[in-house]
Amino acid sequence: MTAKSSAATIAVLLRQSSAKCELRSILQARTRPTTAVVRAATSASTLTTPRNLNHLRSLHTTPVWLKKKSREDKEQARASRHAPDAGSSSSGSSKSNHAYSSTSASQRPTPTAEDVLDFADVESRLAKLSSNANESLKKIKSGGRFNPDLIGAVKVQPDRKDAVSYPIRELASVIPKGGRTISILVHEAVNIKPIMSAVQSHRDFNQQPQRSPDNELELILKVEAESREDVAKRIKAICHDWRERIRDVRQRRDKLHAAWKKDGSLLPDAKRKADTELDKVIKAEVAKVDAAEKETTKATESR
Repeated sequence: MTAKSSAATIAVLLRQSSAKCELRSILQARTRPTTAVVRAATSASTLTTPRNLNHLRSLHTTPVWLKKKSREDKEQARASRHAPDAGSSSSGSSKSNHAYSSTSASQRPTPTAEDVLDFADVESRLAKLSSNANESLKKIKSGGRFNPDLIGAVKVQPDRKDAVSYPIRELASVIPKGGRTISILVHEAVNIKPIMSAVQSHRDFNQQPQRSPDNELELILKVEAESREDVAKRIKAICHDWRERIRDVRQRRDKLHAAWKKDGSLLPDAKRKADTELDKVIKAEVAKVDAAEKETTKATESR
């Protein structure tokens, strides 16, 4: 393309742009276009025909939209789309760190050979065992099987086709009626039979509640009194299981000490010191079990 033809083309483009602006103002003002505007618009329409577009395309060597991208360009573009900006990156990092800290805080402490005398992991496991066992002993002290809370905690499966189960207290109101009689006021009639089956199959009751003649949604459960021997056996069984689980916690930590010594992370003297201190922790916990068993037995014998 010569300099003269290029200049002519540029002039036509300028006239086209000017004509478009003037046409827009004419449409807004609703006035008749001048002869110059009509001529410029005609020239612009002639310029934009497919034949003349091919002529003008010589201004560019290769259209940008037809240029093929290499694999590196595609990967860079993909990375730029998914990469967050600096602000969002810092905020995202802080969020992830917060999530990690909250998650790690809820998890049990991790023991290390560098701080072998730190028994936070052992104490965490022992605290959970103590909480569960003391809860069971508390129920025995508050009445054994004749305990509305114990009955309310019995699991019920309303739908046999669905494995989801609910405690009785979510499906009914459990109310003591005096003596050893407990009233179970069911919220919906459809749950009456599942509740009756759950109570009958429970190891602590082994009897079916009876329907009340006055209220079709009420079930009456008469809890039989336990002998002192039976109560003592239940207390002993709970405390025995508690001690066994404490031994399991001890063995778990003993294996860690042995592994650390084997791989060279823990020296023999340090291992002996750690074993001695761990033994003190375990003996103190077993003493708590003995005291809880004695206290619960004494409380039930005085009833």
